[in-house]
Amino acid sequence: MKKILQIAIILIIFANQAFCSYSQENENPSEWGDNTSVFNKGFENQKPVSDNKLNKTIKMLKERSMTKKQKKLQKEVVPLSPSSDMEHLKNFTSEQTDFGQALTVMIPMSAYNEEGRKISPGYYKLSCRKTEENKYILDLSQGTKLILSVEANQTQQDLEQDTISFCNAEIIDNNRIRLVYGSIDLNLVGYLYFK
Repeated sequence: MKKILQIAIILIIFANQAFCSYSQENENPSEWGDNTSVFNKGFENQKPVSDNKLNKTIKMLKERSMTKKQKKLQKEVVPLSPSSDMEHLKNFTSEQTDFGQALTVMIPMSAYNEEGRKISPGYYKLSCRKTEENKYILDLSQGTKLILSVEANQTQQDLEQDTISFCNAEIIDNNRIRLVYGSIDLNLVGYLYFK
C-alpha cells in the first residue's frame, strides 16, 4: 500500500511540473492573459449620451414599470405651479406660529375639493391659515408642496378628541369626507367629496 501511495505522489509531482513548463512556454506577456483585446476594446464604440436623452429613457422605464392603477393615480394629481408652492412655503412657515404646527392626516380615498381639484389617497400635512376675508383654509401638503386647499368653517362644538392639537379625516356619508383640525384657539371643519 505504501508503494502505491509513493508512486501516486511521484506521478502527481511530475505531472504538475510538466503542466507548469507547458503553461510558461505559451504564456502571453500581458497580465490579463489572452483576453486583453476584450478588456481594451470594451469601451471603443460607446457614444456620449445627452442629459435629455438619459432623462427620457429613465422616464420611459419608470412608466413601463408602473401598473395601470398607478398611472391613473398619477394623472389624477395635477401639480400646482412653482410660484404657488413658494407662496405656500412662506405662508406655511409664518402661519405655524399663529395656529400651531402642521399635523399629519391620512386621506382614505381619491377625493376632490369644492373647486374640483383632485387628491390621491395617502398621508398629508394638514395646516390652517386665515385669509384676508377672515375665512379659514385647510392646506393639505406633502413636504413643502401644497397639494390641495379646502375652505373650512370654525365650529364651537366639542369634537371629542383626546389631545389639544388634532386633525382627522373621516368618511361621514356616501360622498363626503370631513376634515377636522383643532388647536387651543379654534376648531375647524372642512369637506372633501368623492363619487
